[in-house]
Amino acid sequence: MNYLSMLAISTSMLLANQSDTNLAFANNPKNISLTIYNQNIAMVSEERNAKIKQAGKIKLMYSGIPTNIDTSSVVASFSPKAKLFSQNYSFNTISYDSLLNYHLGKSIHYTEKSDSVEILEGTLISLSPILIREKNYGAIYQPYQLFFPNIPKDMAVKPSLFWNLETTSNILDINLRYLTRGISWSSDYNINLLDNERLNLNAWITIDNNSGATYKNADISVVAGDLNVKKVDRISLMAMQKSKRRSKSIKSESLLGYHLYKIPFKETIKDKEKKQILFIEKEGIKYSRYSIYTQKFHFYNFGERELSFTQIIEFKNSIKNRLGIPLPKGDVRVYKKDSSNQVRFVGSKNIKNIAKEESVKIAIGKHFDIVGKETIKKYIKTSKERFISYSINLKNRGNENEIIKIKKSIPVNRGKLIIKDTCSNQCSKINENAFTNIYNISLKPNEEYTMDLSYKNIYE
Repeated sequence: MNYLSMLAISTSMLLANQSDTNLAFANNPKNISLTIYNQNIAMVSEERNAKIKQAGKIKLMYSGIPTNIDTSSVVASFSPKAKLFSQNYSFNTISYDSLLNYHLGKSIHYTEKSDSVEILEGTLISLSPILIREKNYGAIYQPYQLFFPNIPKDMAVKPSLFWNLETTSNILDINLRYLTRGISWSSDYNINLLDNERLNLNAWITIDNNSGATYKNADISVVAGDLNVKKVDRISLMAMQKSKRRSKSIKSESLLGYHLYKIPFKETIKDKEKKQILFIEKEGIKYSRYSIYTQKFHFYNFGERELSFTQIIEFKNSIKNRLGIPLPKGDVRVYKKDSSNQVRFVGSKNIKNIAKEESVKIAIGKHFDIVGKETIKKYIKTSKERFISYSINLKNRGNENEIIKIKKSIPVNRGKLIIKDTCSNQCSKINENAFTNIYNISLKPNEEYTMDLSYKNIYE
């Protein structure tokens, strides 16, 4: 008989030993509801029932609780009403090590050699190495195989809650609600650029379960927003599954300043599992692509400097643009086909929570073919004023039309600011505020453009 067989027998013995009149067991959970927050915490709600052999004061074993449960958050209700006196949470589950520790200094059964058929009895006197004192003569052996004669009642097959309560009924319905660490969720977005005007978007809800429990056939909701909860370290994941169902769409609703996303079908989330559920699949979203240079401009004579431009993909999160869904924060990955029709990864960016009717801006990387240079032409600094004039030269070395944005912000502590520029023809500007202009320049392939700017700060 091997260890696993013996452990199975011992487990059966456990259930037999625990069939006392004052000990009852909660059945498997049903109607599980899982609300997951993106801060490594979730709320679990479930229902169970228990058969009571003899009403009165009992000890109820509620097994299958996650190892990361917040025991102070447990809220239990009973039907018919029962009086709860105390609650214990047992981590001491059945394992080879826990059984060894329990039997240290106690009687245990063993065999001496691999070919031995006789089962002997002795006392376990050491765990490292494992040593047995023979019962009759006191000889000490290092056994070949151990057999555990009994298992304590408070050693559960799974992590369990033990309740001391009093009930007048033989059937007890239980509704349990609690918080647990070790479960989190995030959003993952994939964008496929179809051409220079439209894109397809799909997004996954990615659920990480390291709570120490499995949630079978559960109703799942995820909440976007930052709650005030204690931060804990992330735990590495052991498995990954994807679930893609198109029959129903995930619905979003407001919840006290957060957004709640309800998954319209039940899912099983196993322990040590990473599961992905499709929640957005939209096609033909209009977008624009441009490259931008942003810098606060200070009054000093820098001479000449090179400019680098970041490529931006931007689209409106609106119903009119075939979207209009509150987008939770997450990683966005962008793809585009090349001339040979091969899909290529072209960049990624993490986005924050974006409400509907707001713009989504994704910086995918630096633009290789746009060359820019700023050159100081005149610089004056006196006790009455500061003045600087310079030119910006832009070149499009690529083979596509490009839109270039230059955002200029001038920090001024006091006095009057006068801004002048030569933006014209393919250049337009937007006055964002009194100190900031955004210049939009359109360049054809191999086209070059130069613009002059000046800033005068008069002290008052």
